Amino acid sequence: MKIFRPKSVLSLVLIGFSLVTLPLIFSLVYAVISVDRLLDQSQKDLFQAVQATKGSITLVEQIKKMERNIRQFQVLGDETLFQLYEKSHQELQNTANTLSQLSEGKQRDSVSQLMRSEKELYHSLKRIPHDAEEGKIAVTKFTALAALAQLILTENRGLVNKKIELMERRGKETQQLLVWQAMGITPIVLALVIVFTLLIARPIRQIDQAIRKLGDNTLPEKITISGPKDLQVLGTRLDWLRSRLKELEEQKIQFLRHISHELKTPLTASRAGAELLRDEVVGTLNREQRKVVEILHQSMIALQKMIENLLNFGVVLERHAMFTLTPVVMGQLIEKVLTDHRLTLMARKIHVDLKLSTQSISGDENKLSVVLDNLVSNAIKFSPIAGTIEINLTEDGHEMRLDVIDAGPGIDPDDKARVFDPFYQGRRQAETEVEGTGIGLSLAKEYVLAHHGTIEILENEGEKGAHLCVKLPINPFKEL
Repeated sequence: MKIFRPKSVLSLVLIGFSLVTLPLIFSLVYAVISVDRLLDQSQKDLFQAVQATKGSITLVEQIKKMERNIRQFQVLGDETLFQLYEKSHQELQNTANTLSQLSEGKQRDSVSQLMRSEKELYHSLKRIPHDAEEGKIAVTKFTALAALAQLILTENRGLVNKKIELMERRGKETQQLLVWQAMGITPIVLALVIVFTLLIARPIRQIDQAIRKLGDNTLPEKITISGPKDLQVLGTRLDWLRSRLKELEEQKIQFLRHISHELKTPLTASRAGAELLRDEVVGTLNREQRKVVEILHQSMIALQKMIENLLNFGVVLERHAMFTLTPVVMGQLIEKVLTDHRLTLMARKIHVDLKLSTQSISGDENKLSVVLDNLVSNAIKFSPIAGTIEINLTEDGHEMRLDVIDAGPGIDPDDKARVFDPFYQGRRQAETEVEGTGIGLSLAKEYVLAHHGTIEILENEGEKGAHLCVKLPINPFKEL
């Protein structure tokens, strides 16, 4: 079954927003309807109770008025008074009839009983002459009617309180229902929010990771982005960029390999020629000529090291570097590297302060020699004339630590994050005859990492100069 995928992130956001707000809208509409229904029902009930109470009060007053009219009629015999009584009788029947419709249960029965009793009394008084003794006896029944009307009034007043209590109970029930509804909808809304957050964040996170890996050149596999179609298209573009970068990387490695080999042959011949001149094989040299030949020889050596670094860097980039593990006495290797730089140190009058351990480690001597040579070359290049370079080699348990500290201008804080990047030249440059390629420290880092070690830049405790620290396990391949 084909999975539905929105065409764009905007479509996914709108769908998510709609689905998240739908339960909230339903809950809001249901709450409005419930509250409106509660208010309407409460208003009707309270209005009915109030009207019933007003009708009961009217009944009491009408019975008193009827009793007063009939007693006056019996005394005075004025037909007008009896007509007033008849009118009050009709009004009472209408009031009682309305009250009967508003009442329920016992209250309705009481009203019906009042209507019957009053009607019977009316017909009796209508037949009896005004001065008959029988009429005076019949009038006493108004007392019972008044008592019954008062009872109805009391019951209806109690009905108001009951309606208020009913309103409160319904309000609490509605409130509880809305609370339960909110508790039921909240997990659904949260679940939808989490689901759509993941659906939106996942492809963006995949794109971010892909871009980071592209920047670090650690993304050999194909880039696949899941999610909306526009982000899938973006993933396809990133994969095209990955393929293109891979091609450029291969071209760069091929170029480095070719140019290094092309340069190495004439440079070897030039160095050999300079050495023949220096050794006076082809004739004796005067002092100035010897000085020029020495400068040529040192420049050839520096250029040869740069080319060798380029060749080694190309091998490292292809991950084809082979390791020959032997016990390496790091102190002796450092002295050997310093011997290679003896003439440069003498020419620049640089003093080297050595503190070396005699501990040996397991590693590839050639590659460790490249690491040391690049660190020493870097320190010499940036050291001032008659400066001092500190080289401290110490051991600590299963680890050996090398500190190389020069007295040069140091490393700019903005360069620290990129100083080990290939071909990166820092802001602070040394004044030397031959400018570096910017891959020495990068190559040193690769070889240190290959020995499961670390290389980092440390603060030089408020002094000028750069402080590079290398930590190497004494037996880095023990567990391999």
